[in-house]
Amino acid sequence: MTARSPLRVGIVGVAYAEGTHLPAYAALAAEGLVELVAVATAHRDTAEAAAQEHGIPRAHVGFQALCADPDVDLVDVATRPSRHRPMVEAALAAGKRVLCEAPLAPTVADGEAMLGAAGDRGFVDMQSRFWPGVTELRRLVADGYVGRVDNVAATALYPTFTTERAIASSGWCADAAHGASSLRVHGLHTADLLRFVFGDLTDVRGSAARREPLWDGRVPADSVDSAAWTARTPDGAVCSVHSSWIARFGAGFRLVVHGSEGMLLAEAAGHTGHFPVRLSGARVGDDAPRELVAASGSPVEPFTRLVRALATGDAADVPTFADGLAALRIAGAVETAR
Repeated sequence: MTARSPLRVGIVGVAYAEGTHLPAYAALAAEGLVELVAVATAHRDTAEAAAQEHGIPRAHVGFQALCADPDVDLVDVATRPSRHRPMVEAALAAGKRVLCEAPLAPTVADGEAMLGAAGDRGFVDMQSRFWPGVTELRRLVADGYVGRVDNVAATALYPTFTTERAIASSGWCADAAHGASSLRVHGLHTADLLRFVFGDLTDVRGSAARREPLWDGRVPADSVDSAAWTARTPDGAVCSVHSSWIARFGAGFRLVVHGSEGMLLAEAAGHTGHFPVRLSGARVGDDAPRELVAASGSPVEPFTRLVRALATGDAADVPTFADGLAALRIAGAVETAR
């Protein structure tokens, strides 16, 4: 059997990528699955500094140069949502596959255009799917662990932008024009988990609000910071989701599934993109829920699993641009109701 060549990756943007993307590529390079061949930023000094620090062979100034690089197979767009569309379209026009940070785009119209251009070459970094606790939740629901699914309730309540550290590193999220909000980030990842486990959601209704006009008393904020919505699964179960990134004492993520024969509970101490998911469950006749999957693993692991799937050709569960667009449509429906 012929050995598979490493997936050659070029990454656009390094600020967000420092925490998750770059460590994941380093780990996969050590396995011979990935080769990080190029990086691009808007300025030569930052591009060259990132290349030198992370041992990346080529530094490009501007995303267009990286997209045109013949040695790049996959372009990883790790920038703000408002910048995604031109970067993604340039990569697709150059014949590349694309992995785009979530949310896919700032608007549904942008997402539709990007999906139309991508075909089967577009993937979205909604890596929460790749925690073992989530994949086991999906398997158990499909296998009938809870019987008929009747009620699904999720909360994603985080203190993110009540902390000086988050505001200093990601204060741009305060400006709605950049395309991020609690609904479009934590709410979007939660929506993708629900779609991954149960299928397409319908009858989406909700409310979104901007409750904190000044982050840390100094950063004006007009992005949605709190949202709640309901939906129905394909089998008719009722779902509810409540998300916020200004919940000062927010307890993290919780997703509970109640059915005719049992229940399942997925929990994480923080945003599911980076915090491991614990799964517990109980069936009729049990005295109490028991742990089924422990909450273990580093913050880099789900993204590493996602890219490994792309590199090995086992990408059936990797979120696509169609999944990213579906999540955007849910956010759009909630925002329109507001």
